[in-house]
Amino acid sequence: MKAGAEVIFKKYMDGIPVSDAGMHLIAGVSGGADSICLLFLLLGYLDKSDIRVIHINHMIRGREADEDSLFVEKICAEHGVSFKEIKKDIPAYASENGLSEEEAGRRFRYECFENEALEWEKECSYPEGSVRIAVAHHLEDNAETVLFNLFRGTGIKGLGGIGSERGRIIRPLIDMSRKDIEAYLSEKGIAFRTDRTNSDNSYARNRIRNVIIPEACEICSVAPEHISEASGKLREISVYLGERVEEAKRSAVTSDAPGTYRVNRKAFGLLPDIIGSLLILELLTDLTPYKKDIGEVHADAVISLLKGSAGKHADLPYGIKADVSSDELLLRASGSAPGIRDAGDVFVSAVYFKASDLSADERRALTDPAFAGDGYTKYFDCDKISSIATLEGVSDPPYFEIRKRRDGDHMMITAGGKSATKKIGDYLTDLKLSPDEKENILVCAVGSEVLWVIGRRMADSAKLDETTVNILKLEVKE
Repeated sequence: MKAGAEVIFKKYMDGIPVSDAGMHLIAGVSGGADSICLLFLLLGYLDKSDIRVIHINHMIRGREADEDSLFVEKICAEHGVSFKEIKKDIPAYASENGLSEEEAGRRFRYECFENEALEWEKECSYPEGSVRIAVAHHLEDNAETVLFNLFRGTGIKGLGGIGSERGRIIRPLIDMSRKDIEAYLSEKGIAFRTDRTNSDNSYARNRIRNVIIPEACEICSVAPEHISEASGKLREISVYLGERVEEAKRSAVTSDAPGTYRVNRKAFGLLPDIIGSLLILELLTDLTPYKKDIGEVHADAVISLLKGSAGKHADLPYGIKADVSSDELLLRASGSAPGIRDAGDVFVSAVYFKASDLSADERRALTDPAFAGDGYTKYFDCDKISSIATLEGVSDPPYFEIRKRRDGDHMMITAGGKSATKKIGDYLTDLKLSPDEKENILVCAVGSEVLWVIGRRMADSAKLDETTVNILKLEVKE
């Protein structure tokens, strides 16, 4: 006889390690069948004082979303459980961060759960990590995730599906089917809310849930269970391969600045294909802000670069750049330091960020016409650099280069409200530098347009102003 929801739940919870402070759980409860089942099972297992319910209102379904919140709040009040609603305009949040609404909601939920757990630990002086987060993923959710990742091409790790726990997150329903959940709620006479968007098959996951899995069950009635079992085996395989990938990473990869990786082409060529593919996938995922939307197709694009001729470039999701030279591949995230090393004995770090990341005082300081920085750190307007690159016929990012001056180099200087172009040779002559000093001068240039005579002055062509959106910070180090 198949075990029911309560038996499956108890077996899972009895296997969770408990700290000396006892078990304390943040429960994410939306009001749907799965999370309501989780809440009532928790109430039968723990003291109500050890449970705090967090309800995230995504502000997507208007009045319905508010009714969901009131529904969960009422249940918590009836059972004496702590309740907290957190509202967030997820559509706006998704737009601001370049995310799908689904991914934005997921990201925000887990941030809130983590913050609440940390606050509870601080409030009661519990050991770090002792407050766990319980979420209501179940067996079909896992099967849906495996299929979704398979269709997206996320590789072996993605086919491992949803683990039973991760960090402080636990999933007590992960071995429980939707039928188990519905049977439990029906038997206990427990009401729940139904999200009408769950029937909207324009969402990829809904189509998998409502169309593909039912069709799979026509072939094999326990298809979700078999998919979930396979995902468990693949997680074990993934752990083993992960250990081999870490060994490969130590032998073939270096990082000389945050958000950058250098892959030695010779060392990479000695790796088995599967390890090389997983290594590149791991590097790309690590450079991805939200660890999503990176798949085998992107790893394959990078591997093609590694196996091809020098000088090739690829643009990848989230602004990741890939450039290959004769001996290495450089991967760098948007906003990271490319680590330019072709300027003799100097190292130049480049950091990209948004003007909106600055405080009002910082922005005022950097855009003040009198602000000069120091001789070896300067700030530039990225969009102005792009415009200069277009005029100079430079098409490959990052557009600028650090080099010794050349004949024909010039820079724009503004004086008395008027802008004029000055040859770099004339500028250096005005400084009364010796021939040796002139010979060793380095410049930051886009084509023949000099943005900065390093150690001296910055041109006016790419300076920050009140309209600046994207900023590049360059710093020269020995």
